[in-house]
Amino acid sequence: MTTSRHRVVIVGGGAAGVELATRLGRRDACDVALVDRDPSHFWKPRLHELAAGLLGDGEEAVPFLAHGTVHGYRYEPGAIKHVDVEAKQIDLAEVHLPGTDELILPARKLSYDTLVLAFGTRVNDFGTPGVLEYCDMLDSPTQAVRLRRRILALALRTAGDPNFKIRIGIVGAGATGVELAAELHHAFNDMHRYGGLSPATKLEITLMDMAPRVLPAVDPRTSAWAQRILQRMGVSVRVGVGVKSVQEGSFTLTDGSHIPCDIQVWAAGVIGHDFVTGLGPFELSRDRRIVVDGHLAAKGVRDIYAIGDCAYAAFSPEGTVVPPTAQAAHQQATWLAKALPRLMQGQSVTPFKYHAKGTLVSLGVRQAAGEVPTVPPGRSVLPLRGWLAKMLYVSLEQMHRVTLHGYGRATALWIADRLRRTTYPPVKLH
Repeated sequence: MTTSRHRVVIVGGGAAGVELATRLGRRDACDVALVDRDPSHFWKPRLHELAAGLLGDGEEAVPFLAHGTVHGYRYEPGAIKHVDVEAKQIDLAEVHLPGTDELILPARKLSYDTLVLAFGTRVNDFGTPGVLEYCDMLDSPTQAVRLRRRILALALRTAGDPNFKIRIGIVGAGATGVELAAELHHAFNDMHRYGGLSPATKLEITLMDMAPRVLPAVDPRTSAWAQRILQRMGVSVRVGVGVKSVQEGSFTLTDGSHIPCDIQVWAAGVIGHDFVTGLGPFELSRDRRIVVDGHLAAKGVRDIYAIGDCAYAAFSPEGTVVPPTAQAAHQQATWLAKALPRLMQGQSVTPFKYHAKGTLVSLGVRQAAGEVPTVPPGRSVLPLRGWLAKMLYVSLEQMHRVTLHGYGRATALWIADRLRRTTYPPVKLH
């Protein structure tokens, strides 16, 4: 496609990439292309709900073709293979019909004037033997749906056996692991109530982490409260001990104990994708994330930026690193959408500055745990618990929807969610 407008190519349709494409596309100031191997966007903080059956397949997906048509960007399917920084082109892999060898699009090149890399990260297995072979991950909707179907199949298979316990082991007591454990407890109770399947009393969840407590990044008071809620649900919490190896059907911990499991989930930390090391002449951090400067520009190359989880942004006076979270991705996309038009014209802009707005972790339908910074920030935090924290947690997705669709459509989607819950069972039994 030939155009006289400035060509901006965004690789990755996660929270950072799709928000940036939406904001730039609406302004019609440049030609915007969004590249992603998947045809739709799913807000990653809700993957645990998809895995637990609280969301159906495609229920929250935003198809790039339709969304791009409305908001002024075009969708280019394919996985990035290489960046030619001299020719200002990226190489895209072949696109096949899902689950088959049928070719849809051949390998091709895409030219850019400005390139933005926003392809996220993957779950970090820390080189632990057996993780990739035997553990389920929560990196994508496809993985979440596969995990849900495995859990449902096990629940169906054991529904008539009163003595059978469904054992699920989750490694990683951060937000993803804690939320998944809590949602599985509630999902099993809903399966029993609406489908006659096994109640949560037949569910044995073990949450493991080498950190000394659950949610180690938050205030100890918030962490302790969340752990009490989990234990009331019957979740066994094993902290302060790592995983030495993974075998089919069990975890071996560093203290020599074994945790037998019917389903094994790995949700411990993130690391850059393997392909990043051969992508181009980028400076990488130890965890394979692209090092950026104060303007989110990739170091050592020209006209290339990185935002979201794949960016390693450590430019504060204290040397702290911007965390790989949805709120950081949102702030970076918002800043770059405003800064890029000025940067393209050679104007100066104030460097990006990350503002931590707090942490919120869902603990089920009616409660959450978290904290927000006090005023002035940096001195202490204000713990949030229960229904108020849950309301704020839900509002985060609504803010994301407003960015993607505008206030009118976001409000309509919220009303549709409420109506759907009065008509359909809260858990998907398929």
